[in-house]
Amino acid sequence: MTKTISNVLVGVASLFLREPNDAKAEWSAVQQYAGSRSAKLYKGGSGNNGSTHLEFNVAARGLTMSQWTAAIDTNSFYHYASAVLGNFAQFEFRFEDPDSDAWVEITAVPLQNYTGLAEWVKTTLADGDMSGYGGVDELGTSMFNWTLAALSSQQGVIEGVADGADCSNWILSRIRIELWEASPKRTQYIDSVEVMGTTYTIEPGGTAPAMSLDSGSIEIGYTEDGVTMEYTVDETDTEVEEETFAIGRSISKETVAVTCNMAESSLDNMAKAMAGAVRSGNILTLGGGVNKTLNLKIVGINPDGYITEILIPHCTATGAVAMSYKRNEKTVIPVTFQALKTQNEPAVTVIYNAA
Repeated sequence: MTKTISNVLVGVASLFLREPNDAKAEWSAVQQYAGSRSAKLYKGGSGNNGSTHLEFNVAARGLTMSQWTAAIDTNSFYHYASAVLGNFAQFEFRFEDPDSDAWVEITAVPLQNYTGLAEWVKTTLADGDMSGYGGVDELGTSMFNWTLAALSSQQGVIEGVADGADCSNWILSRIRIELWEASPKRTQYIDSVEVMGTTYTIEPGGTAPAMSLDSGSIEIGYTEDGVTMEYTVDETDTEVEEETFAIGRSISKETVAVTCNMAESSLDNMAKAMAGAVRSGNILTLGGGVNKTLNLKIVGINPDGYITEILIPHCTATGAVAMSYKRNEKTVIPVTFQALKTQNEPAVTVIYNAA
């Protein structure tokens, strides 16, 4: 048996969890338009609405809202959608005011009530595509309008709502392609995203800067001593009578465990740490024999200063959870999550962004 134990990232890493595991965003080699992988977005058909998405940052390009409004048809993405009728990927653009804390997200919905074709299709935005928006104006007032309107009209609409503000110089900072509604059950693969005429490679190590995936997971909060990932492999030697050395070696078992001590002893963290726990409101019960499958993500900074993500789409809490309640001592929750393998997809994916 060989074992590797290491601190996974430079500095402090953040641990995110989703439970129940009814939405997933992961890298997949099952379908791809270009390269070896695509971003897979999945909704399980139940639970709550929320953003399951691929996102990346384009603030360094300095693109303004007025430039974007004048060239909407230079934004596109390729997708492979499962053959069901539903609301598929939204295309969201976040703009930030360089002179204040104001921001707005304009969300195009070209694939509402869309029937997936189970083949690769390119969707290109058009001036008349419907969209909504939400954000905060220069006075700190929330603004939101999901009465759908044409993309080409949204700059003027937002400026009219935001006390006569001029949004023309607001900078395009973030791109997000997302599934929102919980149902129906559907999968959509995303690849080759074009933003204002520049095409970004959507796969680990691709050209999209600060690229990340998320399925509406929640950060567990502070930890006592960071996050550690442990990889263990069992190997079997192939031996023959005529040789003193093994002539081959094969892997017979692999495990990946993520461990940490949660410093925030909330009921939600306790429920995630205890494999058989069931939470209902403000009550946590044990003894129901429920082993929950969770979706885990670790986010930190790699040695080059860029985002690294470790994605474990399926895992369960394992091992003992011992919490001390003593005077003048904080209560921490020790937890270990162990990865599970699903058909056709990797158990663990480590994405080392280069930009």
